[in-house]
Amino acid sequence: MTVVALDIHPGRSKRFPAGPSFLPRFLTGRMFRQTAVESMVESARRYGDLVHYTVFGRHIYQLNHPELIEDFLIKDAGKHHRGIVMQRSKTVLGEGLLTSEEPLHMRQRRLAQPAFLRHRIANYGEVIGENAAAISQSWKPGSIRDVHEDMLELALRIVGKCLFDLDVQSHEEVKKVSAAVDAFMGFLPLAILPFSEQIQRLPLPAMTRIRKGQADLDRIIYGMIKERRRSPGDRGDLLSMLMEAVDTEGSSGRMSDQQVHDECLTIMLAGHETTANALSFALWLLAKYPEVQTRLYEEARMVLGDRAPTAADYSRLPYATQVFSETMRLYPPVWVIARSCVEPYDIAGYAIAKGAILIAPQFVVHRDERFYPDPLRFDPERFAVDKKETVRSRPRFAFFPFAAGSRQCIGEGLAWMEGVLSLATIVRDWRLSLPVGAPAQIAVNPAISLRPKHGVPLLMERRG
Repeated sequence: MTVVALDIHPGRSKRFPAGPSFLPRFLTGRMFRQTAVESMVESARRYGDLVHYTVFGRHIYQLNHPELIEDFLIKDAGKHHRGIVMQRSKTVLGEGLLTSEEPLHMRQRRLAQPAFLRHRIANYGEVIGENAAAISQSWKPGSIRDVHEDMLELALRIVGKCLFDLDVQSHEEVKKVSAAVDAFMGFLPLAILPFSEQIQRLPLPAMTRIRKGQADLDRIIYGMIKERRRSPGDRGDLLSMLMEAVDTEGSSGRMSDQQVHDECLTIMLAGHETTANALSFALWLLAKYPEVQTRLYEEARMVLGDRAPTAADYSRLPYATQVFSETMRLYPPVWVIARSCVEPYDIAGYAIAKGAILIAPQFVVHRDERFYPDPLRFDPERFAVDKKETVRSRPRFAFFPFAAGSRQCIGEGLAWMEGVLSLATIVRDWRLSLPVGAPAQIAVNPAISLRPKHGVPLLMERRG
């Protein structure tokens, strides 16, 4: 592995590393004109691998080097709680895997883990292939479609069937879940504001949308739970396992309806939104780089022929895997990881006080030219199987789209299979291109996840 030395700049005060000052950014309006990703990229470029700044009185440390991030997510994980957004999201998401703290989080993870074991995920391959083909069958040759909406529906169908044995066929149900996700994405700006807990109680349009989305999802999820209580048994999905699981480490025995609801809501939202975003960015990149699309088409055609993919095809689609990897390097759906310090400790000689916020932005590190030459270029060869030495030369945490440690995404295996099989199916059947006059770059919306800001309109042509 190539060792890249830390680049840490001392600040004006010996107590903190260098970073941008709050007052000039606030008075000039710069902090309001820049998106969060633009601000973080600029901070890393100007101030190095450990950046300090304050936002509304909160001390924030931005970690931009794999060595610091590895300690943050692994060695020092016990010194942190979830970031402020996730803490305040409990009012919406409850005590699910995304929001809970130890020791509850580890118990929840053990209960949910069997649904994501390799043999279980293998059973989901056929569902992925069938739904990817079904979604694209509705496309009309020569039309321009916003494929982001299609990918949201695709991901919802897959997570609904694989994890809840739920056939999401109703367009109205899809719209309700998508609207709820949109509302939750708008929760981020509210969560980081001072007095946000009081703001959440106000009859603001954003909070009204969130409450409506919450009510719609509660109806869907509690409806599933009620039906399962009437007809118990293992259907091979996550919901069955949660309802049958016994928490031997806690004192609650089987999960209550509320506990099952919180886990289902968390996994439905997280598993649906993030994978859909990754697929949407991937399709945009393939449209922009036709030579990559052609190579992926040739692989998909050779491996799949005219049939729907299965889990066995996953390992036979290495180039599709490279495309999905490179997409998540450039456009990681989880674009930043945030934690709150609960136990004072040191980072590179600087004292981190209790209450400080620490962030590790994938969007910044994945685009660092020290680890990825010509980092803005879309090049799936960076992850080629026959270039293992190149991959191994990069630090482990130069690429961490699914986080790591006890908080590593529980659905990572399903996300990889869903991304690879869906891309292969779509590109085998359709030629994608950018419409005339389309911008050269895709605008991003760095909310709780990284989303395409204006959708992903593409021109569709059916392959012969």
